[in-house]
Amino acid sequence: MNILCYGDSNTWGYVPNINGYSKDAIMQKYNDKDCWWYPLMQNNNVFVNGLCGRYIAHENKWLKNRNAFKTISSDLQSYHDLDLIIVQLGTNDCKCEYQDSAQDITYNLELLLETIKKQTKANIVVISPAIITEDNKITQRYYIGAQKKSSELDSLFGKLCTEKGYQFISGKDLETGEDGEHLTKLSHKRLGSRVLSKINELTNTREM
Repeated sequence: MNILCYGDSNTWGYVPNINGYSKDAIMQKYNDKDCWWYPLMQNNNVFVNGLCGRYIAHENKWLKNRNAFKTISSDLQSYHDLDLIIVQLGTNDCKCEYQDSAQDITYNLELLLETIKKQTKANIVVISPAIITEDNKITQRYYIGAQKKSSELDSLFGKLCTEKGYQFISGKDLETGEDGEHLTKLSHKRLGSRVLSKINELTNTREM
């Protein structure tokens, strides 16, 4: 199966770092084997397109080409004959600078998924964000109100997927590290198991 994992820093494999937003911060990445998508590589052809600071529908003031809605069409041109696209977005959209509600973020995701659906026949799986914890200097500055908002996204993303025929995997209960927004190794492992189970379910359904 040809699989595209499309998302943000949690797809890229960002190691939680309490100094991550400082000017001299050095981004640290987990080894591939510790990322949630690594188990998929054993029996599938997997492409990973995760970018730190990628939003569903906003510009990143520090990094270019991080608005998924604007780049998705060109992004998809790099891949052919995809069977499955796994979308892991929404964490950055919870930042307080944009003042989006959970409903706004879900609507933007709906538009993004519609664009994807127009360009490919691949099945689409959506992973909801982990709950952002507002208990450190990063989230207290950039993610005010995001704990409640990210919690609401789980049910809203799930409802959207049910209504539109997409597959859904909850990330709501996944543990985040010291920065309150990035997954721990244990969370990557747990998410990997959930994704693998979903793919096996889709494969068995297709064979029936």
